[in-house]
Amino acid sequence: MATYNAKPDLGDEKNDYDSDSSETVQELKDFSDNFSFSNLSTCWVCNGYYGPCFGQPVCGTCHAFLFPAVTDDIVVTQLSDDEEDSGNDEPPQNSTHSERVEEEDNEEIEDEEIGDEEDEDTEEEVNPMEIAFERPKPNPPRNLNHYLELLSAPRIADRNTSRIELFPVEVLLKIFSYLDDISLWNASEVCEQWRRIIQTHTSQTMWKKYTRERWPLFQQIASIGNWFDMYSALMASCFCRTCLFQMSLKTPLRGLVDLIKMKRLRSEITCLRTGSAEGIDAVPLDNQLSHWQGSILGPPGSPYEGGKFFLYIVIPQSYPMSPPTVRFLTKIVHPNVSRHGDVGIDIIQHNWSLALTISKILLSVQSLLTDPFTEICMEPALGQLYDTDRSKFEGLARNWTWKYAMHEVIPPLPFL
Repeated sequence: MATYNAKPDLGDEKNDYDSDSSETVQELKDFSDNFSFSNLSTCWVCNGYYGPCFGQPVCGTCHAFLFPAVTDDIVVTQLSDDEEDSGNDEPPQNSTHSERVEEEDNEEIEDEEIGDEEDEDTEEEVNPMEIAFERPKPNPPRNLNHYLELLSAPRIADRNTSRIELFPVEVLLKIFSYLDDISLWNASEVCEQWRRIIQTHTSQTMWKKYTRERWPLFQQIASIGNWFDMYSALMASCFCRTCLFQMSLKTPLRGLVDLIKMKRLRSEITCLRTGSAEGIDAVPLDNQLSHWQGSILGPPGSPYEGGKFFLYIVIPQSYPMSPPTVRFLTKIVHPNVSRHGDVGIDIIQHNWSLALTISKILLSVQSLLTDPFTEICMEPALGQLYDTDRSKFEGLARNWTWKYAMHEVIPPLPFL
């Protein structure tokens, strides 16, 4: 007869420990695999009041109201009477013209380099059904007035809509040839048939070019077998697709530019190229230096270690008097980062200083990954999880880092 005081042998104790440990690991894995932000079906700002968000964190109306795109209006530099009468400074028109000529030369050099890469990469015969290589530029996101007009005009239901699978392939290829690369990728997400057609009739050289254009800070470390899968993985790893359209804007130089802003940003570019800190980088995307892409590496010892996180930086016209807007493009689990990618850090909110630069902002964001501030959170649920169950939070953050922020090291698997 067994007694309650009987001591089990070591084998039973080891098995019990292993079973408890395996159950804990499986519980953490299930939690991290099945985690999702609350209220994913509607906009988390208006809760669906202005319409559907189509799987995005913010609907189009709220995005146009809260996160307007930087306009390319003419910026006139205000000069004082002494500066106007001195005549020592060169006219800004000459510098603008020289910069424009230099940029055109650089574009011609880049086109020649791309042409050389095409000759090396595309030795196979050209498919006559292949979608054209050159594509139009993406259109800017809609403004708030356009969304307000849509809200005031009722939609008429179309009862004669047909299934998209019934379109002939020749018609779809003709339509796809007029799409830019982001719209073409969005079309590939509609259904498996469209994705298969786009993969079959587009070249790897094209997707390699657009991957480098949309993600200039992306570094090819491992061998990439399919550039379309890499382009899709980078796009799918972002919080907000509307921010991707804003980041693709190429603002031309028009009229007079803000010399103070341009001089400050050019000095920051020089500092980033020569003496930037390890693990951070940033590069401008347009001529007026208004749209930037930044990147930070996950700090060692943190659950974000090994990941490379891309950020979208918008420089206002009043910079450096006003702070820039910083958003995460790469999905990340952090109490001080919203599901839209907004960063809750005081130096870009109410403690902005003229001594701060883009590199210092990126360093502050990187240090925030190792030391979250949970008293005021962008995502309160994540802050509560960080305070109550640290191991579960770190497992979730590590899982998202492997899934969304390590495409340079681990290429995405082919789409089945």
